[in-house]
Amino acid sequence: MLTRALGFLGMAGLFLTISPKIRQTVLDGIGFVNHQFELYAPYSYIGGVVLVLLALMMSFSRGAQPQ
Repeated sequence: MLTRALGFLGMAGLFLTISPKIRQTVLDGIGFVNHQFELYAPYSYIGGVVLVLLALMMSFSRGAQPQ
């Protein structure tokens, strides 16, 4: 699982390295999300942390179930 995730991240990083138009689109999207977080701070940061914690809880609970 970890190898697959690292492979996907590596391929995505390589693709963004060779494609300037898509890289700029991704950076613009990250900048937009960052700007929205700043507009609604501190509530947006609290919501973001809650979402990350929920995603981790779901991920860990699925991994702990017997197969």
